[in-house]
Amino acid sequence: MPAAPHAVTSTLSRDIVAASLDHLVRITLPGGRFIYAHEMGDTDQRHDGYNLLRHCGTLWFMARAANETDREQTDATLEAIRRATGFLGRKLEPAPWARPDQPSLALVGKGMVKLGGLGLGLLALSEAGRITALDGKLTDLPLGLDETATRMRRYALDEIDGDDFRHKRILATGEVTPFRSDYYTGEAIFGLLVSGPADTELTRVTTALMRRGYGWAQQSHWMAYAACEAVEREIVPKTLGATYLTGLMEAILGDALYRSRRQSTPIACRTEALTRVLLLARRLPGLLSADLLARVRAHAAENLALQLDWYRDGQFQQGDDARKVQIDYIQHNATAFLHWAQLEA
Repeated sequence: MPAAPHAVTSTLSRDIVAASLDHLVRITLPGGRFIYAHEMGDTDQRHDGYNLLRHCGTLWFMARAANETDREQTDATLEAIRRATGFLGRKLEPAPWARPDQPSLALVGKGMVKLGGLGLGLLALSEAGRITALDGKLTDLPLGLDETATRMRRYALDEIDGDDFRHKRILATGEVTPFRSDYYTGEAIFGLLVSGPADTELTRVTTALMRRGYGWAQQSHWMAYAACEAVEREIVPKTLGATYLTGLMEAILGDALYRSRRQSTPIACRTEALTRVLLLARRLPGLLSADLLARVRAHAAENLALQLDWYRDGQFQQGDDARKVQIDYIQHNATAFLHWAQLEA
């Protein structure tokens, strides 16, 4: 049995969210990139590399923190979000193979288009677009926010292939690579559902994936987000949502080996899934059993207490044996605390 967790209060959770947002603002560079990775407490000790999907996910968290907390946002925060949005926009290119009457936009990194980037990019732009103080100020999106999102959605929807999606293409040729990610499908569905209406094909593929328990084996937090969104928007029947989410929660609760790695982000991703389902259950009483929800809540509280082991001053390091802080470590961990603050409010 795990040790009794430290009390993770709403106040502590809000403080962590605010400090994490502030740190990300400080490491947003003038061109909109982030300092991607650095040593704990020392942004001058930087690590090489950059990941466009993690940029989008980090921007999504920042915009959520701005929208979903009662803290007044500073000009520095708004400017950092604006710059990071502009960086995202500059990575969008027309898909050469799209029909002229149906133009689409691909999110391109190193000549490749990854489906997950479209999903996360749609989440980031949708959330940034909700920040009232940025109305009319996202000027680095030449087509404007709405048309940019429309063309990104068109690209992602065009990647539906049977009961799933194509995951990766070479931009220059349109060639589909054999690469498959455990995350891209959930990211794409979630981004599409948040950013616009679900058409017949998106509804069909979402339903089919949930019916077969897609994402259970991977304990997928992105499919938790996607499934919760599908239930809330009545894209799938509540009975299917309850069956799917029960299976996903039992998969996480029944195999906690991910904790034994003693790394912050694998734990945080499961906490995101657990807490997102708790938020859904609060909105839809009776959807899931009281016994399941009690176990989910207890497991999430234990996870959050563990995550504190790697936290300091708005930063989450990789784990016991690595003091590296990376933008996605902050994103996933701080998002879990954002959910907890909402649950405990």
